[in-house]
Amino acid sequence: MSATEQMRAMLDQLMGTAREGDESKHRYHFTDHRVCKSFLLDCCPHDILASTRMDLGECNRYHDLALRADYEKAAKHKDYGYDVDVSID
Repeated sequence: MSATEQMRAMLDQLMGTAREGDESKHRYHFTDHRVCKSFLLDCCPHDILASTRMDLGECNRYHDLALRADYEKAAKHKDYGYDVDVSID
């Protein structure tokens, strides 16, 4: 990963998908069923157990740091119940 890509990832993580003012270019919203709800809560078992004997392989859901930032910002105003719905897919 180049330095530019690392900086872009850090900005996405801090500011979310709307950091450049245009949300339409992003493929998913954090409420989309294809987005990993466990990843949004920073507890995806596929990531946590990576490189262990219990490795589950790659998660089949979409992971994006910008979506996590969007979720964290929105969760301050509304409870989406993702902490209850989190499951291994």
